[in-house]
Amino acid sequence: MYVPPLFEVTDRGWIFELIDRHPFGMLVTCDAEYPRASHVPLVAQEREDGLWIVGHVARANPHAESIQNSVPATIVFEGPHAYVSAAWYEAPYETVPTWNYTAVHANGRLQAYDAWTAVKLLSEKMEHDKPDPWEPSRLTLDYRESQLRGIIAFELRVEKMYAKAKLSQNRTMADRLRIVGNLNASEDQTDRECAADMIRTLRDSESG
Repeated sequence: MYVPPLFEVTDRGWIFELIDRHPFGMLVTCDAEYPRASHVPLVAQEREDGLWIVGHVARANPHAESIQNSVPATIVFEGPHAYVSAAWYEAPYETVPTWNYTAVHANGRLQAYDAWTAVKLLSEKMEHDKPDPWEPSRLTLDYRESQLRGIIAFELRVEKMYAKAKLSQNRTMADRLRIVGNLNASEDQTDRECAADMIRTLRDSESG
């Protein structure tokens, strides 16, 4: 991922929060004729030796072979993003439109992981705030084992990480506030979430 210094994020707490809020990531490997990509829910874990990411894919997924072969991989997480019209700028025809977004790319090597542990971790992550959470432990043993045979779980220790928050930091304060106002007025929820990220960035720059 191309990360100009102005948009680079090194705050580990920010990175972990983005992954926690947007756990549906993309697993990418380059061990076939074309890059393999799978969209999967994931859990990030801080361990003593660093950040780990856990997930699973269907055993019929070609990525099952990638996991078994412990190949290098990139996992992509994407936060809110939004189109920014140049019409919102103070001088709209002295610049061009752009796209604001946040993203994290995590690089490492895939390793096989215990499928049942992965299912429990993912269920706890996705179900913890539900009023009537689904509990995998209540599955019958036979059904549980039949389902586990259909997946292969993986973990990845993050060796390199690239985090980016491209949120109009290169614009004037007046332009940034105008963008926030237009995004907040949008009917699109993702636009409004992007505006919220911009507001957080503005606050951080003011406090810094």
